[in-house]
Amino acid sequence: MPISVFLSTVSDEFRAYRDLLAHDLTRHNVAVKAQEDFKDLGGDTLDKLDVYIAHCDAVVHLVGEMCGAAADAGQQRALLAKYSGLAGKLPPLAEALRSGVAVSYTQWEAWLALYHGKELYVATADKDAPRGPNYAPTEASKLAQQAHLARLREARRYPFAFTSPDNLAKQVLASGILDLLVRDYAQEAARGRDVAEGFIREMAKRVAGDKALDLDGMKQAVRNAIEIYEKEIAGRPVETNLDDIVSRALARAKEQVDKGQSSLARATLRRAAEEMRREEEERRERYAAGVTALYTRERDIALAGYDGDAAAAAIVALGQAVHGANPAAFAEFLRSEAQALYGHGRDRGSNVHLVASIALRRELLSRAAAGDDRGAAGNHLAIALTVLGERESGTARLEEAVKAYRAALEERTRERVPLDWAMTQNNLGFALRALGERESGTARLEEAIAAFSAALEEMTRERVPLNWATTQNNFGNALATLGERESGTGRLEQAVATYRAALEERTRERVPLEWAASVANQGVALMLIADRANDAGRAETAVGQIETACETLRDGGQAPWAAYFEAKLPEAQAIRDRLKGR
Repeated sequence: MPISVFLSTVSDEFRAYRDLLAHDLTRHNVAVKAQEDFKDLGGDTLDKLDVYIAHCDAVVHLVGEMCGAAADAGQQRALLAKYSGLAGKLPPLAEALRSGVAVSYTQWEAWLALYHGKELYVATADKDAPRGPNYAPTEASKLAQQAHLARLREARRYPFAFTSPDNLAKQVLASGILDLLVRDYAQEAARGRDVAEGFIREMAKRVAGDKALDLDGMKQAVRNAIEIYEKEIAGRPVETNLDDIVSRALARAKEQVDKGQSSLARATLRRAAEEMRREEEERRERYAAGVTALYTRERDIALAGYDGDAAAAAIVALGQAVHGANPAAFAEFLRSEAQALYGHGRDRGSNVHLVASIALRRELLSRAAAGDDRGAAGNHLAIALTVLGERESGTARLEEAVKAYRAALEERTRERVPLDWAMTQNNLGFALRALGERESGTARLEEAIAAFSAALEEMTRERVPLNWATTQNNFGNALATLGERESGTGRLEQAVATYRAALEERTRERVPLEWAASVANQGVALMLIADRANDAGRAETAVGQIETACETLRDGGQAPWAAYFEAKLPEAQAIRDRLKGR
């Protein structure tokens, strides 16, 4: 069932804002109403507004310098008779009415939202914000609106400012409306499934607070959370041979999660785990089974609640509990858990798993001694940062990844471990290219090319043929990205030659998916060359390569790669058709 929002505005001042906001909200399956929807029907307007607001989810109240028509006195008396407790619940409004202040229909809309306990978002127009063609405030209306805002502040409702219709729409969507949309989607996704309402509310609020995700990303996070809840929290049977402490804690934590109290649930599990720890000497075997169940459940609750750092903290606590006396075993446990989280996050599109993996990799780096261990830990941290950084709109994770790779190279020296040094150079080049794609300049791309070139000095075809081919492919991608920004075809020709070298080892029979990726990459580079050089033959070759590669990728289960290159295909076909005069 879609959420419903009431837009409270004075149309003569803010019609354009209201219409754009209504359009944006409707696109997200939000039911939107305004005062005109009821006023035009005649009858008791204030009562109709009351009935709708009582059943909607939120009210967006725009306050400018015009207050609109004063509410009919008879309608006000009827409303106050209907709600005998209204004055006691809203003292600022009651005082205004006792003083004979004229409250407009639009101002009443905000007070009705507060009376019925609805989400109320109050917004004020910046002094330079454009107004409607019928905007005609008076000194009296300006003073009335200022007094209205003062009364709302007394009721602890504080406005945010907007400067334009677009700015307002963005701020409203980024406010609690986004929480409602995510919660509504979560409730719909959980319909007919054994998922507690309290868990849905808390999880949806945390997901909506992740500013790195767009709405589609939030929906994916919700689906992942519900899957974890069903499989690991509600669906997994409690082992009958566990200690009473564990059973009680798991049951209590489940109750708390179902009430939307995951922090308390994690605290309950943590306290129980510590109690189990104190009994370690007497019943080590049962202790180990118990804390594993508790911390694993704490991890799953944190992942379901979209808290990767809390999930990592639970894993570290489990490792300390089970392997604390053996540093090598503890480190290996953390590495195994970090790799599992990374694989799930990379392959299933779950950012929260990557955040947890990054936290574990940082823990491992902090514990690593100098030399190879520290170099390997830094390299693995940077890999996870790169994957998450590619998904986020900013560059902070990628910048951190570049720093981590460079720090790892200080430990993984060419003289001591040449192949590890070369692999880290390749990884550094990959992160630099991702950064370069987001920047207008070419400095990062040039650095990426230098890193791949350095890697190939040690990662030779004779020593590690497939790794050599992978680095050649990555090298080609950096050249192609740089060539796409330049007017000539020199870099693009280099890219084509580099992909050709990679395909000498990446054969279709040996590694079909990698072969298809390099073939498609080369096809995209050929497409750009053909367009700039008016070369119909190369354009035809580009289309054929991309089509063949996409078919192989889809057949091999690599739908994301296939989708990326399929999106390039229409451009390649259009260039071919233009050059062939079709």
